[in-house]
Amino acid sequence: MKNRIFRLLSVFCSIVILMSCLTFSTAVADEPVGKMAAVYAYVLNNYLYTYSSMHTENAGDSLSISEDNIPNGVVYSDIVNFDANENPYLVIFLADSGYTTASCHVWKYDEETENAERIAILDVNYNQIPLGQSGVFSLGSNAEKRYITYKVFEGDELVHADYYTVIDGDAFEYVNAPQVLSETGVMDFSSEYFHPNVDVSHYNQNVGNFFDKLKNSAADSVTYEDIAERLSDEDEHQIEEVLKNVVSYTDFDIANYTTMDEYQNALNVEPNGDRFYLISEAYNLGDEIYYVRFSTDRSYYNYALLRRSDMADNGYQILKVRTDCIPLSDRELKQIKADYDRNTLLYKKSKGTLKLSKTSKYDDSDGLSEPTKAPSIHIEKSLKSSTRLPAVCLGGGIAIALLTVLWVYLYSDNN
Repeated sequence: MKNRIFRLLSVFCSIVILMSCLTFSTAVADEPVGKMAAVYAYVLNNYLYTYSSMHTENAGDSLSISEDNIPNGVVYSDIVNFDANENPYLVIFLADSGYTTASCHVWKYDEETENAERIAILDVNYNQIPLGQSGVFSLGSNAEKRYITYKVFEGDELVHADYYTVIDGDAFEYVNAPQVLSETGVMDFSSEYFHPNVDVSHYNQNVGNFFDKLKNSAADSVTYEDIAERLSDEDEHQIEEVLKNVVSYTDFDIANYTTMDEYQNALNVEPNGDRFYLISEAYNLGDEIYYVRFSTDRSYYNYALLRRSDMADNGYQILKVRTDCIPLSDRELKQIKADYDRNTLLYKKSKGTLKLSKTSKYDDSDGLSEPTKAPSIHIEKSLKSSTRLPAVCLGGGIAIALLTVLWVYLYSDNN
């Protein structure tokens, strides 16, 4: 009898411990990395549109400040995980000529609304810095946290220092200086000069590369199968012909129109000189709606959403087109697909379907087959971030309690 009870309690303890581990692991696996990257990319895009990017001819060059030469532009941007939580923060350093300020802006991603919110603006008016003194914005860190520091120097002597960090989405300034083990200067300035400590040559290629990383993170989050290399030559040619006609659609969306006449009129766009280059990725979203990413002679980041329909003159109805843009993330694609399912302007889907090769057309095999839907595993996020840790602790506590009961029972009298 004791052996049976032992086995039962052992199995139950194992299940509880396993559930505690899965509670933590599934929370990590289902984080909205792609959507967060897309949201941050839109924020940075707005800054670049408003301020442009600061650049110098050579790395390390300084800008002299005068009435005719006031520094302006984004100097540096990065993702900084101040408190090592699930949603890291976007940090943007810039100079604003309108207010003669050197600034650091911090943005957070709101998991509930899936939007970005600015949580800190650190401004320094460099015109008010006394002669002989200079200010320095830096990023610092130790083994546990990350910091933004602002220090004032007179020559090589430190005059004043401020330390800032973010805890659970709120920005804080330290009363007592924390222990910062490493520090990297981003920009230093005075009333007479402005000097980026980071390389802003080649039209600030660093900011451009970071912007591309955000775009790539959004694009790489797509979980649909890429069928671009499995398209038959005939189907690929048909899609390419459609894309050649939409490269001039800077920002088009069928969802912006309520009648078919409005939609048809909006399709009449004057060519802007861009030329289609090639299809980079293609995804079947279901119901003959396809998400196709393509490049032009001007931009690598372009996409179109097309509905395969026998009612369309060219075989595909144009639903959405963006050129020189931020790619759609997986979450955005799923939401758009759901929205289009309710759109009354969509043509009926084609009776047929694309014939896809079993493998890439660039492999040795060349057999064609009807597309099959691969089984997918979807992990639902059942716990909010605020409840995950208590849930894990509770599961662990139950497991420890059961193990304690098991231990007492095993060492108790057989009676």
